[in-house]
Amino acid sequence: MFVQIDNVKIFYETKGNGMPVIYVHGNFASSKWFEKVMDVPSSKVYAIDLPNFGNSGWIEEISIEKYSYYLWKFVENLKIEKSILVGHSLGGAVVLKCVIDHPENFSGMFLVDPAPANGLKTLEVVYSVLESFKNHPDFLEKSLEGIMPTKQEMAKILVEEGMKMNPKAFSGNARALERYDYSKDLSKINIPVEVLWGTLDPIVSRNDLEKMVTLIPKAKFDLLEGIGHSLIVENPKIFTELLVKFENGLRKQ
Repeated sequence: MFVQIDNVKIFYETKGNGMPVIYVHGNFASSKWFEKVMDVPSSKVYAIDLPNFGNSGWIEEISIEKYSYYLWKFVENLKIEKSILVGHSLGGAVVLKCVIDHPENFSGMFLVDPAPANGLKTLEVVYSVLESFKNHPDFLEKSLEGIMPTKQEMAKILVEEGMKMNPKAFSGNARALERYDYSKDLSKINIPVEVLWGTLDPIVSRNDLEKMVTLIPKAKFDLLEGIGHSLIVENPKIFTELLVKFENGLRKQ
């Protein structure tokens, strides 16, 4: 399905009924990454393609702030109230910014190996590699294999989604991840937050996420042994179980 926001077509999938849950994907990704976690008991799940990704339209400005703006407009447009925002990787930063800007409009935040609150730095030598993905999907496939070490066969399926991305975003998203720092705003977040981190994650450091959790009043940190950067793909069953547990905790409040 599509919704029109500021003349940009935004694609999304939805399934189920109950507590609203919004999935926000990471870099070189799309709503397809959440395909195996759309069945969540007692929940109405939305999986969005951010602008510049998947089947959504492209935009000129590439920034976490702009992506967050479109996420908020998506929520407004569909009149989704008190949802749980689920963010993976880059999507974690987008979700974080959205909650900071609209702290009273969400019931919880569930972050899977998110980009940390103070930004995610990329070595300058890596930018040429990111640009090379445009003409070498096999390079991107290898990169995806590295972030889902326990389910590498999924990289072959998901590489096509990565190649749909706005060409400007191949390195532009990494630049965007370097430019923000929301650390000083974390104390504004007054909803329950759960942060998951896989011990095999080669991108986001445990230390950065643990620091972030100490700055959010109602946050907790969960360690996932033997999982890489992409729990949603590597072990959909565990992801769903943890999300349901998080939801049940919110219902008891």
